[in-house]
Amino acid sequence: MNDIRDKVIGSFFGMAVGDAMGRPAKGLKSAAVQQIFGAMDDFKDVRPIMGKGIKNYRMQGLYGAPTQCALAVGDALLENKKQFLQKSVKNFQELAKSGPEGYFGIYRNHSACLWRAVDLLEGELVSAQNSSTSLFVNLAVPLALFQGKWSKTLAGQCFDVCLLMSQNRFEVVGTVLTGFLVTRFLALDSEENPLVPLDILQEAEEVCRQAEEEYQQRFPSSEDGGIKGADAMSGALKGLAEKFHEPDALQWLCEYSNPFTKQEIHHPSQGFVMNLLPLALYCVLHPSEPNFASTLTHSLSHGRETEMLGALVGAWAGALYGFDNIPLSWKSGLVNAKEIRLRAEALSVRRGKKEQKDLFNMESGLTIKEFEEGKRNLPKGTKKGIQLNSSDLWDDEEEESSMPSKEDRAQWRQFQKEKTKSKRDRRKNIPSLDDT
Repeated sequence: MNDIRDKVIGSFFGMAVGDAMGRPAKGLKSAAVQQIFGAMDDFKDVRPIMGKGIKNYRMQGLYGAPTQCALAVGDALLENKKQFLQKSVKNFQELAKSGPEGYFGIYRNHSACLWRAVDLLEGELVSAQNSSTSLFVNLAVPLALFQGKWSKTLAGQCFDVCLLMSQNRFEVVGTVLTGFLVTRFLALDSEENPLVPLDILQEAEEVCRQAEEEYQQRFPSSEDGGIKGADAMSGALKGLAEKFHEPDALQWLCEYSNPFTKQEIHHPSQGFVMNLLPLALYCVLHPSEPNFASTLTHSLSHGRETEMLGALVGAWAGALYGFDNIPLSWKSGLVNAKEIRLRAEALSVRRGKKEQKDLFNMESGLTIKEFEEGKRNLPKGTKKGIQLNSSDLWDDEEEESSMPSKEDRAQWRQFQKEKTKSKRDRRKNIPSLDDT
């Protein structure tokens, strides 16, 4: 296979693999990932933990919304590259139509920012939503693979495609950065030219600065991140480069991200683009072993937003190492692998393939299949003797939404004291699969 074609296919296919591999662990704390699943080195089965904190069934080996959104853009691009934004809007709306009970259309994601983004797609190409979870940064992946090389045109396309779903400064800049890094890793021969992390971080910082300047010109009244928000993402990459070889690099990243969000950031894998995207890049640039499998497996050990983290790392590592470097068991274990590969091949030659299935029918069938499997696997009750406090395992989204503002220091200190006391009072152990 041609090297660049192998890398293009590896990036798109790797995104789906990383997404699907991360889905079972989505929301799990890192310690729970280790005790429940061990190493995230395969597509894990969630059935043993159904009813023990996990509410929504996730089909083994099936990707979720990050890849579905990228598919919507990729199919639009292959259909009409000049009007891909309008075609993308149509595809996003199609995927939001009738779906099983409990799903938003046929999207396999339950986050509010997704349905709000799609609901706001009514003829406007600039969303009124202000979401910074990093759900939409992967929209840049098919654009970067289609173009193949970094350019002002590609930067503008990445900028505009994010604006369809979120106007948030950090999400937009993160989407531009994602597209750049795909092309940067495509151009890098990992065997002949070993990774030089600091060089890539410096280049990425400059791309972010350019995107931040463009954003400021187009949206001068934006208040995202306050006074220091204008160059926050480039600042994160600059700091990460300075801290790259230090053991506290990721802890620094959390501390750096905190002033730019109401959510308290304790872990780099929390769902905020300012820390999650640099974490994904750090995982690719700082692998335990220089190959696709080790890079992805290690990244997912961080837990929490593993679905989006996996999709990002999969796309970049796939662009770096190529399709041939993805383990055979992962290629065969990915649900809908044939169609994902067909679209990856189509992006590599910049034209669609006649044998591709219709996007809506394809995704509808997969979501319905997951729904039916979920009904058959409803928990029949927790095994006697195991009493699981789900807060020992999962990040509490409701807790995050009810947290007081950090600006009110008295309430914030009281909230933290109560949270610490609650954790101290727990006397339950995290179970492993051997206990179930």
